[in-house]
Amino acid sequence: MNFTYHKPKNLEEAMGLLHRYGDKTAILAGGTDLLVELKRGLRHPAHVIDVKEVPELDCLEKTTGGELRLGPLMTLQSLSSADALQGGWNLLAQAASKVGSWQVRNRGTLGGNICHASPSGDTLPALLCLGARVKMISSRGERNMGIEEFFLGPGETALKSGELLTEVVLPPIPAGAKGVYKKFSLRRAMDLAMVGVAALAWGDFAKKRVLDFRIGLGAVGPKPIRGRKAEQELKSAEITEAVLVRSAELAVEETIPISDVRGSDWYRREMTKQLVEEAIREILGLSQPNSEETRDDNNPG
Repeated sequence: MNFTYHKPKNLEEAMGLLHRYGDKTAILAGGTDLLVELKRGLRHPAHVIDVKEVPELDCLEKTTGGELRLGPLMTLQSLSSADALQGGWNLLAQAASKVGSWQVRNRGTLGGNICHASPSGDTLPALLCLGARVKMISSRGERNMGIEEFFLGPGETALKSGELLTEVVLPPIPAGAKGVYKKFSLRRAMDLAMVGVAALAWGDFAKKRVLDFRIGLGAVGPKPIRGRKAEQELKSAEITEAVLVRSAELAVEETIPISDVRGSDWYRREMTKQLVEEAIREILGLSQPNSEETRDDNNPG
């Protein structure tokens, strides 16, 4: 590792360094991904900019318009227990609580989880469901973008050279909304998701009718996926058992899973179907079928 280390004290200093060195830089925040990549020789930046002490990047604020502004330096641990993440926003807290071990959550940041753009990133399906937007700034000005458009592929985002992610914005969510995050991994804890499913809905749950239902899928494609076919099915009529099962099947149709050391593409599809069904049932307050037969940790395909 041979690079120049910089530690700006404010956003102006950080942006000056980014403007000066451009694509020769790497941003250090929590360091849970970057430090590993540097040690393994996977990245070779000429300059590392440590933004941990940039105060403008560490915020949690509700706006007068009802939005929630999140700074990219917020740790995953602080997100998982943030009092502001109530109601539907609690979906993000649930997802953050499932990332790795508490040591990783204490160091890892929301911005790092987003910019690393791992298909198995736990917060990403939740952010899709919440309709999050990201703000990026550079010497060229400011850009705002929906989180879904921000992800381009594995480890690839719309962030341009010289740009810095400065803010994540969650729009208002109707009162009474419910969110659920389901994760399946072989070791249950500290492991990357083999499948991650986020679900968010609001409506008259007692009558099994929803005004809106959103489903985010992780680790089953090159980037997080919205299950829009399943969402439309769930919004079209009263949610009967047949509609519930059909919705889970439609969610699977939108996946593009791979086979790797964690499991086969077939097994990922099976687990997607199961987790989507479980999430829908939990939101609607329906009983869960016995699923141990399908969820066989010793037979991931």
